[in-house]
Amino acid sequence: MTKKVILVVVEGETEQIILYDYLDMYFAESEVRFDVQRGDILTKWEGTKKTTNIKNTVGQVISRYLEKNKFLPKDLLAIVQITDADGCFIPHEHVKVSADVKGSIFYDETEILVGSTKKKEAIEARNTLKAQNIKILATSESFTLKKNHVPYQLFYFSTNLEHVLWGERNEEAVGKVSKADEFIETLSCSIEEYLRPFLHVNEGNTYDEKLEESWAYVMQDCNSLQRSTNVPLLVEMVEQIQRDVQ
Repeated sequence: MTKKVILVVVEGETEQIILYDYLDMYFAESEVRFDVQRGDILTKWEGTKKTTNIKNTVGQVISRYLEKNKFLPKDLLAIVQITDADGCFIPHEHVKVSADVKGSIFYDETEILVGSTKKKEAIEARNTLKAQNIKILATSESFTLKKNHVPYQLFYFSTNLEHVLWGERNEEAVGKVSKADEFIETLSCSIEEYLRPFLHVNEGNTYDEKLEESWAYVMQDCNSLQRSTNVPLLVEMVEQIQRDVQ
């Protein structure tokens, strides 16, 4: 029997390095595939069809992957997407101009610091757009592709993956991949076990309750700058889908 595909849409290569081996082993009866965007499609889309509708944007990404890799929608068991929260839910007054910022942006415990008023306005606009798009996708449970309804869910790392893994919000792009390789090679437990302490939910709740709770947490106050993730729920989501199709 042909294996069903679990498609994981991620922003960068580091997510694939961190998660692929574990998911491939855990879901051995399925085929785990990663689609690396090398950018944030929730704030910027460079595809051939411009759209302001985030579900259309993600739908284009999925359709493009299927076409390129010669899969049909019916081949998919589930689609999961992982994004960085990037502090997008913080109040605008927590985006501040600072002469001490050497680069274009610096993430802190409760603030995003930038070097100019123009950059502050740009980050506020980015945050508004990303928060709006996350709220749409976080409550989306499926995508309809050529009349096939495929289960879907968005998950997050906050502030970003590097922040959750080794406590660095402002990691330089150069060296992230090698650092992720080193991290996963020296990890003494599964990546799911490592991430669980950063999942701010009641573990006694159902999957749906935990998912809702995890999103409520990151959307509150400055929590999108805190070290948190709901990626461990990805495993629970796929397990639930597998039970439903049996």
